[in-house]
Amino acid sequence: MVQTPKWEIFEETFYVLRTFENPFAEVEIQAVFEGSGAHYTVDGFYDGDDVWRVRFSPMHEGMWRYTTHSNIAELDNLTGSFECVKAVSRGPLCLSPQFPNWFFRGDGEAQLILNDGWFPHTANGHELLFEDLEFQQPSEKDFDDYFDILAGYGVNMVVGMSELYARQKSITDQSFVWPWRVVDAEKNLIDRERFNLEFYRRWEHSLAHAASLDMFYAFELLYDDSLIRPREWNNHPYNVKNGGWLASDPGTEVCWRNLFDIHNEDSKKYLGRCLRYTLARLACFRSVVWEIGAENANLAVLPARMLPNALMPVERVAEWYIYWSRFVARHDPYGRLRTMGDTTFHPLMVRAHGNDFVLTQDPRNYPRGIPEKYYRAMRDYGTHYWQYARPMVIGEMTSSNNGNYERERRMYWIGMTSGYAMGRSDRHFAPVRDGKLTETEKFGLSGDPVIYEYMRSMRRYVESSVAFWRMRPANELVQSDLLTCTLAAENEEYLIYFLFGGSAKLTIPYSKWELFDPRTGRVENSGTAPAGEFRFTVPKAEDPALADWVLHIKALPPEPGK
Repeated sequence: MVQTPKWEIFEETFYVLRTFENPFAEVEIQAVFEGSGAHYTVDGFYDGDDVWRVRFSPMHEGMWRYTTHSNIAELDNLTGSFECVKAVSRGPLCLSPQFPNWFFRGDGEAQLILNDGWFPHTANGHELLFEDLEFQQPSEKDFDDYFDILAGYGVNMVVGMSELYARQKSITDQSFVWPWRVVDAEKNLIDRERFNLEFYRRWEHSLAHAASLDMFYAFELLYDDSLIRPREWNNHPYNVKNGGWLASDPGTEVCWRNLFDIHNEDSKKYLGRCLRYTLARLACFRSVVWEIGAENANLAVLPARMLPNALMPVERVAEWYIYWSRFVARHDPYGRLRTMGDTTFHPLMVRAHGNDFVLTQDPRNYPRGIPEKYYRAMRDYGTHYWQYARPMVIGEMTSSNNGNYERERRMYWIGMTSGYAMGRSDRHFAPVRDGKLTETEKFGLSGDPVIYEYMRSMRRYVESSVAFWRMRPANELVQSDLLTCTLAAENEEYLIYFLFGGSAKLTIPYSKWELFDPRTGRVENSGTAPAGEFRFTVPKAEDPALADWVLHIKALPPEPGK
């Protein structure tokens, strides 16, 4: 009897020894899996060389049986069984109705997310060192190396951004882009009727590797943002000149209105077919979450600046994303988490059913040259998004320029104490070269960027000491002379981040406290405090880069005799 651990992958392979003109379109196969009083229907898929596969990730221990259904006799009414045994992992990323602003795992325990941000992110084409627009597309080994390095520092989330490789005029690695079969790599030409087996096999490897490292990858499903920039649209697989199905908007060099036509039958056909194939192959990986769009906030802003009279009602943009999010939900039997993409402040997308967690960029409406201004903006970001009762993840921050790791450290702690997961700076260069992070070479570092050590120490401390999932942004509870961020479960636990040192006071029960140094990852001082008004001053430092501290306060049982 085949045994498969809970949340891992059971796979059955079938062979059909006859020829089809296009097996991707001509042959349909599904399998119904039944076990533990539940049943799930999954799509099967063609994998080349007369092979069809069905994959399933069991959610319950015990015996499971399946029956196939197909439009061809060779694949119809086939049966089999396997036993789901004890889990070897904590399971996929989930949500909790009790604590909706934080991530949880399939085992029911909270999961602190340490997010690196959008990867891989192409250059802008400035033709500067490390920012060559045509730099080599990342290989499968690059992804393995990148994930290995990040996992060593406790990073457990990366967000996909491969759509921006439409900036490049040719495909240098067919296994990287696109999901459709590549007909002519030099011209970015695809066959919209057939899928790219190299692409999917590579992603199966990468998602399996991520799962082995207990990491999560937000897989990009709709290559949307690229359609509003002329160069990217010129190289885009949706473009009819590249084998796609969408024509440029009349009188323009972009595809804007045609993309968001919810009644476009060609889009429903080709995107729908691609999504079903993608879900059939990849939804079974517990490491995956679905990124429906990417920088889609740009889609409601940029065209107004780039194209005369091209402003698109946000309602139409939201309708399009909601349609495809619901489509994904119907065909994903596991309910993997979905995010619309960069929603910024558009309530229609943030609040939409199916936008399970908020993915966005940092706000851009503050003076970049005044650190306290954007630190305060990022603190307020958490307060704003908390009202939507779902986790928030930053895809990229632009206020902390590349190489300024003291600023980045502050941004990560601001995110932590403001109730969301921060993302790294906007890096427009190849992330990995020859097994090493490109930043090391770009900024003349002696080793990996120190930000990763800062991130690791943050996660270690929080996970070992703080019941963060019970807490919320609560800056109103603390009075301070300098900028602080506060995460709290009132009368139970407080996590206060001092960005520039200073003093603070708040009212607490009888508690223990400790002062954590975010630079060294060590607790530097500790003690107890009586119930009532608690005043605290963190150590001063002449160098502002050494002035941030974390104060953790946790209630104790009542004092004896009181």
